[in-house]
Amino acid sequence: MALSSFARRRDSPVSAPLGPDACPLLAADVAFEEAVGGATWTAMLHGVPSSRVSRAVVDLLTAMDGETSLHDLHERFAASASLESFLELVQRFRATGLLAGDTKLPPGRLTYRPPFTLQFATLRAPAIFTRMDRLLVPLSGRPVRVSVGVLLSLGLCAAVLQAGQLRDVLTAPVPLPGLLVLVVTLALLTLLHECAHGLTLTRFGGKPRRAGFMLFYLTPAFFVDVTDGWRLPDRRQRVAIALAGPAVHAVVAALALLAALVVPPSVVRETLLLLALSCVAVVFVNLIPFVRFDGYIALMSALDEPNLRSRTMRDGADFLTRLLFGGQPSGRSVNTWWSVPFGLASLIAPAVLVLFAVARAARALAGGGPVLGLLVVALEAVVVLVGVVLVSRALFRVLRSGVPRLRFAFVCTVLVACLGIAGAVISVPATATFGYATDGRRVVLVHAGDETRAHVPEGASVVLMSSGILANVPVGRGTARAQPPEPTTVPLHAVIPVRADGVSVAAVIVAEVDVSAGGGRVPATGQARVELGTRNLWETLWATGVLAPLSAL
Repeated sequence: MALSSFARRRDSPVSAPLGPDACPLLAADVAFEEAVGGATWTAMLHGVPSSRVSRAVVDLLTAMDGETSLHDLHERFAASASLESFLELVQRFRATGLLAGDTKLPPGRLTYRPPFTLQFATLRAPAIFTRMDRLLVPLSGRPVRVSVGVLLSLGLCAAVLQAGQLRDVLTAPVPLPGLLVLVVTLALLTLLHECAHGLTLTRFGGKPRRAGFMLFYLTPAFFVDVTDGWRLPDRRQRVAIALAGPAVHAVVAALALLAALVVPPSVVRETLLLLALSCVAVVFVNLIPFVRFDGYIALMSALDEPNLRSRTMRDGADFLTRLLFGGQPSGRSVNTWWSVPFGLASLIAPAVLVLFAVARAARALAGGGPVLGLLVVALEAVVVLVGVVLVSRALFRVLRSGVPRLRFAFVCTVLVACLGIAGAVISVPATATFGYATDGRRVVLVHAGDETRAHVPEGASVVLMSSGILANVPVGRGTARAQPPEPTTVPLHAVIPVRADGVSVAAVIVAEVDVSAGGGRVPATGQARVELGTRNLWETLWATGVLAPLSAL
């Protein structure tokens, strides 16, 4: 029988493995729904789609009555397969929560999803979206798709015509009024984005189970649970549900670009261009298939492979375990050539996204004072702590999987030693970030914190840059000339990339800059990178991640 067609899911480790004499019992809250055509069934746990299964798996699970042993079930349903592979399959049933005693509670009003997601939800989402759907005018799919396609094409043309202005807003400080409008607008768009998922599911006959607010990879956002979409027979409908959210941001980006074409240069035009760029960034990030974003949901739906990410991550983790620690190979969860590469990318991508976000936040807030410095260090501490916990759990699971303990200890020791040696040997350029301002005919480096922590060596090379919200471009070079600390006030955008007319902050002049001849006139304020030679990797991480943010204290 095609028992291997069970759509495997490995959300959490299980305790002791089941033996041949065990008599498992199907959980009371498990039900099965037959798909159109009867080729596959959907296992429902607490009324929520859990796994895609074959008819053979349905028969096997319903035969688990708590009195029949696994040995007898093996002889009855899978005599041609080895007992070991059969027991492994039952372990997967158990890990998915389909067996009594291991049933997982359904997500409630407060739910934590490792590693960086905390959800606050309402359970009245089905009624809310049903009412919202009744208020909308029914539209057929083709006119909507054509209209969106035309609008996106016009938006692309507008982006090409304004390429220079788009680059300028990325590399310049953001006007404070525009930033406030942008933050509020993006929050509302996130709400509309999630509503689009829920409304599309409702229009196709499904029910969004939960909706609410969450902290997703340290970022506040709204969410709508559209797991019920797996009950829909047409995979194109499931793809449409996943892409409905990014379509909202793509349409808003196109509208903002078209509006910016007709608005004269002003704060309003800068805000429209920033809104367009932000929406485009949201679309691209959402389409990354290696994180549980909309692009992954769309890919999973198009391939008709439930729990694709968790299954390929299992394949990737098994590959790494065998490569490093040995052990017996296990069957593939996804029987394709790309299962292991996709799983490894899914393991790495969340860490890369978090590290990028933290690094960008630390750079943007450098020199912003003690409160912002503490915020950066606290954020870094949370990320490091969660990373240590995840790695420790992964190593504990490897150890419990039965790998040779001597090899496990040896490999872990070698990896830690190699990591320590690499950090001590690898040299990286050491830099310090300051603000700069023009003071009469002088260009001075300024710091918003304690001047005793802001030493600039005599003759150090200085790169003057724009102070952009997302990018910095060089605008001049020079050498530092030390001077005694001198209190001053500077515009806000000299220390953080936000521009507010008439707003100044207290700072300390820590050095002058002799600008190189021929460099032209530099802007009045910006960011300065002082080159301090080289340090090893560990010293650089400590200096940039801890000492620099805390220097304001």
